[in-house]
Amino acid sequence: MSSNDEGGYTPTFTSSGSALRTLRTGKRNPNWKAAAEFLMERAAPDVKLLVEAATQIQMEKEGLLRTDKKELVATKKSFRVNLGWLQWLLIAASGVGLVALLAWIVENASLRVC
Repeated sequence: MSSNDEGGYTPTFTSSGSALRTLRTGKRNPNWKAAAEFLMERAAPDVKLLVEAATQIQMEKEGLLRTDKKELVATKKSFRVNLGWLQWLLIAASGVGLVALLAWIVENASLRVC
């Protein structure tokens, strides 16, 4: 069991029931962490695995939510394009092609006028 941050008092739980009652009161109870540790030490391997999986899932959800919020803020602030070199080359080739097409159209139009 770990010591409580407030004054170094370490609560002693005599049963899983008392630890569960402490946990049910919520984080407002200064002994909730010690109660959780008490129960985890005595939990079956399957329960420990389930808690680990739930923790991992929660961390991934929070990570995704944080990422989504950051991307949303970034898109609101400015339009940012992350293109690779091949995409830039394609854009440049398209630009050159359009300019060449316009030059050809102007040249043909001027020849017909004359």
